[in-house]
Amino acid sequence: MNERHRKKRLDALRFVLAIPRSIWYNFKLLPFQQARKLPLLISHRTRIVDTSGRLELNAEQLRIGLVKIGFVTYQGSDFRYDRTRLDLRGKLIVEGELTTGAGSSITITESGTMTVGDHCNIGPKSLVICNRQITFGDRVRASWCCTFMDTDQHNLVDDGGQLSNPDRPIVMGDNVWIGCHTIVTKGTQLASCTTVGAGAVVHGRHEEMCTVLAGNPAEVVRRGVKRQIN
Repeated sequence: MNERHRKKRLDALRFVLAIPRSIWYNFKLLPFQQARKLPLLISHRTRIVDTSGRLELNAEQLRIGLVKIGFVTYQGSDFRYDRTRLDLRGKLIVEGELTTGAGSSITITESGTMTVGDHCNIGPKSLVICNRQITFGDRVRASWCCTFMDTDQHNLVDDGGQLSNPDRPIVMGDNVWIGCHTIVTKGTQLASCTTVGAGAVVHGRHEEMCTVLAGNPAEVVRRGVKRQIN
C-alpha cells in the first residue's frame, strides 16, 4: 500500500471515529436546524474541557465537517498522541469553513469573543487564548506551533494600584499567513495580505497591506508581496 492510499484510509478511519462525539456536540451547541446537518466535526483525540459558552455558525450553506476540530497534521506531528483541546466558555463565531490542527488548544473565557472568517486554518499544536477579543479574517492560515493571546494571563499594577496591562484585542485582516512558531501578542492588528515569517513576535498596529513581517519584535522586511491563494 502506497503512502497516498494509507493516508486516505487513515482519514476515513478518523472520520468514522469522530462521528459519535460530533453528533453529541452538534446538538448540544447548535440549533436543531443547523445541528442536523452535522457541520461540526470533532476528532476523537479532542479533549472538551467546557462547552458552557456559545457557538454561532453564520455560513450561508452548512455541510458535514464545515468546522473540523483537531484533524490537520504535519510531518512533525503524530495524530495518535497529539491531543487537541477545546475550552468554550465564551463566544465563538464562525463565518464559514474552519479547520484546527491536531494538538491545537483553543480557550475562550467567559469574557472572550473569538470571530473566525471563511476558509481559515489554525495549524497543529497552535495555542489560542481569548480573554477579550480575537478576530481572524477570511482565508487566514496559521502554520504549526503558533500562539495567539489577547491577555498576559496575569495582572500588573502600578504604584497607584491601577491595572497596567489590560487585555487588548487581536485583529487580523483577510488573506493573512502566519509562519510556524510565531507569537501574536495582545493589541496586534494585521492588515490584509500580511505575511509573518517563522518565529516572529508580533505586536502593535501593522496597517500597510501586502507586507512581510519578521523578527522580534516583528517589522516590515519586504513590501508589495502577498501569499498566493491555492
